[in-house]
This record gives sequence, C-alpha cells and structure tokens, in this order.
Amino acid sequence: MSRWYSITPAGTVAIGNLTPVGQNSGQVGCRWPPNGHHLAACLKLPSNCQIWGPFWYKGEGNIYVTLPLPVYRLESKTEELPQEIFRLQWRDGQWQKQSEHQEQEIEIIGGRYLIRGNTLKTFWQAGKLKNPQLQKFPWQTLTLSHNSREDYQVKDEGGFFAEMTTLMSPGWSILVKVMGDCKLDEWGFLGAGGTPVAIAPVEIKEDWLTADCPNPTGAVLLTGALWQQGSSGTLSSKVSCPVPPLPIKAYAADTGVPWQSWKKVKHRDEKDNPNAEKRVEVFTPGEWMTPAGAVYLWEGTAPLLKSEPLPDAYHRHVLGYGHLWLFQE
Repeated sequence: MSRWYSITPAGTVAIGNLTPVGQNSGQVGCRWPPNGHHLAACLKLPSNCQIWGPFWYKGEGNIYVTLPLPVYRLESKTEELPQEIFRLQWRDGQWQKQSEHQEQEIEIIGGRYLIRGNTLKTFWQAGKLKNPQLQKFPWQTLTLSHNSREDYQVKDEGGFFAEMTTLMSPGWSILVKVMGDCKLDEWGFLGAGGTPVAIAPVEIKEDWLTADCPNPTGAVLLTGALWQQGSSGTLSSKVSCPVPPLPIKAYAADTGVPWQSWKKVKHRDEKDNPNAEKRVEVFTPGEWMTPAGAVYLWEGTAPLLKSEPLPDAYHRHVLGYGHLWLFQE
C-alpha cells in the first residue's frame, strides 16, 4: 500500500543550526531541505515502511522538483522568471549550448527554481520549452536573534546568538510518498526546535516518477543522494561532489552538502572504570550529500530500468535518498 502525504510546517524550521561559533556568540547556518532521516523522524515512520521525497506541493495535485543543473536561458536577466528555457547537451566531451545558440550569451539557471514533474518530462524530451511556469523556491531563510545559550538554554544576559531558520511560503508543503502498511498521525514535529507540522493525505495525478525506461542513457537526481564511494561497501573517498558508484560518462552537480549522523561505538573508561565497557554515541566520518538537480550520463549499462531511488548497501534508498528519474537521449 502506498499513499502521498503533504507535510506543512506551522512556523519556521531549524535544522542543523545549534552550534554557535566563537566564545559567547556566533552565527550558524540552517540546512534545507530536510533529508530522509529528518522526514522519517517527523512521520514516526515504522521500520517496515519506506518513503520517497522530499518533493514539493502547493495543492494542485502536481509534484514539483528542482530544475536540473544543465538548464539555461537567453533572455535578459531583468526578467523575474524565465519565459523560455533550454538544456545543455553533451557533445565532444563537454556540456555545450544547443547549436543555434553558439554565438549567444546564456545564463545557467539550473538548481535555482522548481519545475512541475510533468513539465520536466516534456522539457527534457524536447530540449526547450516556452512559458515553463517555473516557481521560485517557496522558502526563505530568516535570522532569529536572542541572547546566548548555555547547555542549549537561552541565557538572560552575556552575549548574542543569531539562529538561522527556514520559513516556507504560504500554500506550499513538503511532499512525500509513504509505502507500506502504516497509519500516520495528523501532526508531527520537524527540526531541532520541534516545529509542529500538519500531515495530510493528498491525491497526486502524476505517475512519471515510476515510469519504465528500457534503455536509459542518463538520469536526473530528484532528491539528495548519499552516494557510497570506494569499493566493497567502504567509504574510502570523501569527495565533495560524489557520483553514483557506477561508470559515469558525464555529470553536472551542485556543491555537496556536509552530512553526518550518529552511531554507537564501544567505549571503555580507563580512568574511572577500566573493566566496564559501554556504548556511546559519536558522529560518523564526514560525508557529502549531493543536492537534488544533478544530472548523470551513464558509461555503458544503466543501473536501473525504472525510475526510483538507487539501492545502496546502507539501505538509504528506503528513506528517499538518490531518487533517479531516467531518460533516454
């Protein structure tokens, strides 16, 4: 059983922003969008279920995704939204403008807007599209100012703390697909500040996310990916723009996002109790999450024949990481 759900925050969301910089003061960043682990915690997802997402939704029954990286426009940069878009093509070992634009200036706009899923499918097949009805990112970063913190509690005096949060635009929601036999609550919490969110089932008209593609030559990354680097299940490489652990002919990807998680390891306190061993939580070695919007071209056989998250040894695909939409040039 599977069903789509919208997740609508009731206020600003704070993710990954509780580490001050400097003594008694600091300013920290805010990560967005929430990743699969954040969403699974928000939904209280049972272990027998999995999710796809995050995607974006504004109440029309349509899925919105990040505009892929190798997309450009020609018109003046004074235009608020692009009125015609084109995609770069892979020729002679590099991404190039389309032949009719070789002598013209272009502006790369990939990764800066949202596009409807069905519109993306049409655009990618044609290579260009008029009036694409792109959407600006429906969220903004806000800075909340208050006194400094001590042990994560705000102090009455003695410093300044600038906390970065994210506020979604009215009418917009995070969109996820939940697969498995489970019943979700109508309310949940998201982010470090425990922002309340409304969780509601929605009807989605599109089925292109799971379309078969018998001979795909490439794919668009629809959700952030934690690609496993190295071999034999090891993470021997920590490159900032990781690619799928497969033969890749070409790719276009945005800068990676630092990503860590907690894990429990064995620890022995040699000073206080050298004979007692316990398990403590530590951060995993740093990895990089590739943001949505990357585009990959395969070298040889494709890893999938149907659009979906690419399975990996750590089962991250069950939380929606690395959702690939396949295409054929």
